[in-house]
Amino acid sequence: MTAVTEATAAAAAATSKVVAPMVRRLLVGLGNPGEKYNMTRHNVGKMATMHFVAQHTPVAWTDVKSVHGEVLTAKVQFRGGDLIDQISDRRAKRTQVEGVPYPGVDLHGLLPSTYMNRSGMSVRTYMDAHRFRLKNNALVMNKHDELLVLMDDISIPFGTCKFKAKGGHGGQNGVRDIIKCVATEKFARLKIGIGCPSWFANPTNKGNPPPGLQLDKYVLGRFQPHEQDAMDGLLAYCAALLRVYMHRGLNDATLVANSGDMHTFLKKPVAARRAK
Repeated sequence: MTAVTEATAAAAAATSKVVAPMVRRLLVGLGNPGEKYNMTRHNVGKMATMHFVAQHTPVAWTDVKSVHGEVLTAKVQFRGGDLIDQISDRRAKRTQVEGVPYPGVDLHGLLPSTYMNRSGMSVRTYMDAHRFRLKNNALVMNKHDELLVLMDDISIPFGTCKFKAKGGHGGQNGVRDIIKCVATEKFARLKIGIGCPSWFANPTNKGNPPPGLQLDKYVLGRFQPHEQDAMDGLLAYCAALLRVYMHRGLNDATLVANSGDMHTFLKKPVAARRAK
């Protein structure tokens, strides 16, 4: 680690002894089960969740039939050098002095083994088993538990990610079922774009899919070869956004997601992109 990163980690550790609560964050990666759905657009939420977890803990996923999914739990500590620190030297120094709101997080991961449109059953069962309590507003920092659903979104282009604090399902059937089963729309999402960039290049099209496109076949289709080539970069970008969410909360994560995309992220020096 660099001197700045070491100082940041030390400040975060000091802060955790005084004011920082240990929060629980449940990351749910949406996708369909089975090998035939690997590398399909609809499974990008699951892929991003698995990639993030692999970066931060050696804990293996365990298939738990009672919750209809693969699960894991691990403690994750802030290590400095995240996307907020990379905004400017001033922000990095501020982190050194003040630390981060959540230096230590109890990470819970869930990959439903149900089909996408039955994801809610798995989420509700897991939350009940672990007594997760969602707070009234995902933007408010407090000691309550948080649920973040990682999902594909056809309305934003490939390489772009957006956080959403709460709201409707937007036509995503996995989110639709989660809302139904947990009986609230007040949970956060990380929306990972799967829309074709050419849809957004024409201002008159406004990002809409071309007429006649069968959306179900599109989302269940595999990524194009050039998208598969870019997948490592996309998953690294998602992981960097998730690090901000985990330790700083939804406001800061939304800030960095809105200020760039995968392409701006990949322009950063390699050492900065790999900072942990």
